[in-house]
Amino acid sequence: MNRLINRFTCNPQQLKQIVYKLHKLNTPPIIDSVCEYSNYKNYTEIKEKMMEYPNNAFSIKLSSLGIKTSENKCANQLEQLIETAKENNNTIFIDAENHEIQERIDRLTDYYVSLYNIENPMIYKTYQMYKKNALIKLKEDLQRARDYKVGVKLVRGAYLSQDKKLNVLCSNEKEVHLQYDNGMYQFITDSQEGDKLLCATHNTRSVFLARHYIKRYNLKNIEFAQLYGMRDCITRELEQSGHNVYKYLPYGNFYESIPYLLRRLYENNSMIKYLI
Repeated sequence: MNRLINRFTCNPQQLKQIVYKLHKLNTPPIIDSVCEYSNYKNYTEIKEKMMEYPNNAFSIKLSSLGIKTSENKCANQLEQLIETAKENNNTIFIDAENHEIQERIDRLTDYYVSLYNIENPMIYKTYQMYKKNALIKLKEDLQRARDYKVGVKLVRGAYLSQDKKLNVLCSNEKEVHLQYDNGMYQFITDSQEGDKLLCATHNTRSVFLARHYIKRYNLKNIEFAQLYGMRDCITRELEQSGHNVYKYLPYGNFYESIPYLLRRLYENNSMIKYLI
């Protein structure tokens, strides 16, 4: 387990060094506190890190701000974090989570996107493309009448063990891949000036297809992200080819990191090969 933690996450003492290293490699981090249970410490931790690392991107799980127990309290904390991010020129990626709380997450995300993304997409909404209705939701968000910019983060999905029991997922892996790739094209078709897309994927075909679209349509608003410790070859090749690419950087203490790592192991068997 120590090897997993050291390979795919970092502890708070290592964070400054790794943030510096990733910027030097021209693959800036999306900084993410791995703690998923709700307490006030999470809010203060994220706020302090936003002030300590201005001009960086941050991933926020609303479960860590208590959305399961109090949507109002979560909203208050999230709004204060958004204000802090605005003051420090930070970008916020609001994570998608398990299906049972996703509607609440979407509701808050949509509200703050409409308030704060007027000039540029400071806040990104995450779409889990392994869900049956993900493409419909993405299309609705892009096509609705709006006076704000949309920030789209496309992922395949990270809560398979919980969501597969609820009959909300695509029938098979092929459908998931197809829907992800269709999501990229949906963005290209329906996005407005100033909208941005983050393709968070390790899938070689999806990366190739996104690069094809970028070249064919001369697009400047599509970026990439891979997990820290994974698919570094894709990350390097994208960066060397002139694309904007991030590394998703989870950090936390040993016990906070275990749930994140177990979920990644369950949903991504390719992690195992890094341990051999």
